[in-house]
Amino acid sequence: MIDLIAFDIRLFYSINGLRNKFLDFLLPLFSDKIFIYFFYILFFLISSFLLYRASKLEVRKIPLLIVLFLLGFGVSDFSCGKLFKPLFHRERPFVNLPKVYYYSHGEFQYLNNPLTHKQTKSFPSCHAENTAYASTFLSFLKPSLSPLFIFFALMVGYSRIYLGHHFPLDVFFGYLLGFIIGLLFYKSLKFLKIY
Repeated sequence: MIDLIAFDIRLFYSINGLRNKFLDFLLPLFSDKIFIYFFYILFFLISSFLLYRASKLEVRKIPLLIVLFLLGFGVSDFSCGKLFKPLFHRERPFVNLPKVYYYSHGEFQYLNNPLTHKQTKSFPSCHAENTAYASTFLSFLKPSLSPLFIFFALMVGYSRIYLGHHFPLDVFFGYLLGFIIGLLFYKSLKFLKIY
């Protein structure tokens, strides 16, 4: 039987330890909350406009669509940070493990020893859950753009491991939870006949 935690740690080291100057430059951007919000707001507006132009969305229903999208994001973020993280109580890699490349305050550090004084929860990844939620919702809303949304969410999840903030399982379960919430909110959209 596979020791899942040992596998998770090995996979973490494989991703976190494989350094690349281009990724060192690029991946902090995919963990930046302002960049993530900008991406999803921009493509939410683009998707809504394209649906309106295709006569699949009425102008009067756009405010309801906005409210539902933001409500789903709130549910995703709240469930991750306030329910699941306190429930599982898993510490981050840079608190648990030695020899971790850790990104903080605009620079990488190589940590020979864990930062035991910095206690923050790791499981699941809220970045992964929130981007999976938004990417799922928008993928159902505008399927032709789904490869872009999926790629973006994958880059965010990969960045969290590369920057030393999450284990792969944190990201995987964040994706799973975000997908479920995204699917439920899209079904609510259809149920309420907004789209």
